Amino acid sequence: MKANDALNKMMEWMTAVGKTHKTAENTWRAVAHFLENMELVDEDTANIDEIILNDYINNNKKQTTVSTRRFKLSAIRTFFNFCVAKGWMVGNPATLVKVDIRKVPHRMRQAKKKEAFTPEEVKYITANTEGFWRAAILIAVETGLRIGDIVQLEWDCFSLTHMEVWTDKKDKKVKLKMSSKLRKVIMGIPKEDDEFLFPDERLRYLLPEQGGRGTRTWFATTFKRMMERFGIEGKTFHCLRVTHASSRKDKGEDIEQIAKDLAHSSSKTTTKHYIT
Repeated sequence: MKANDALNKMMEWMTAVGKTHKTAENTWRAVAHFLENMELVDEDTANIDEIILNDYINNNKKQTTVSTRRFKLSAIRTFFNFCVAKGWMVGNPATLVKVDIRKVPHRMRQAKKKEAFTPEEVKYITANTEGFWRAAILIAVETGLRIGDIVQLEWDCFSLTHMEVWTDKKDKKVKLKMSSKLRKVIMGIPKEDDEFLFPDERLRYLLPEQGGRGTRTWFATTFKRMMERFGIEGKTFHCLRVTHASSRKDKGEDIEQIAKDLAHSSSKTTTKHYIT
């Protein structure tokens, strides 16, 4: 069985047995990256061994943290378990592989707290972007939403006073107040689709089995290039979420409410990772 076909079969199985959308999606992304990175998409699963997997997981040139490597290994182990159960492989090579912390650069061994954009940086990047990106940046600053939630926003999410969103990562509903700035941004978005604010970007983000193109890495890559062009280093789109939380805390807002609006289960997460 070709690896890519086996992955699609596993996704069908995960859906059939009731795995959550987020669990299935994260597993698919991790395994797909492994297969693509190691040029194994069309390889027979029986030919993938522990040496190939170890080269991928413990590559000392990869700028990935220990936790990320462990998650990827776990997802790949699930994939191989499925293949073994289907009789496409004799044994699971992932059982012989462990994350070698010595192969992880020292600066990547602990999660680094993301920085917030300064007010001057936000002003500059919004003044020098347009269309989808300008709207997405402003929405992120005002709401703290992730890029995946922003591209899937529906017109029905908004009322005169609030916006309600089911967050993609946590599958939780958040109800946020409509600030005058946010209302102005939403009113300025051309209505090209009756249901979604950003129909093209939504299709780019969604996975193929969801009817999309599955090219979501485009968002991170494009944003990074934009920031490099603006002379802003080391800040990702997710840093706008930190910007939102930190700005609200600086204004004296309650940390528990900020955590709730970010769909965090604990305010400790908010304080530790999102308040600068």
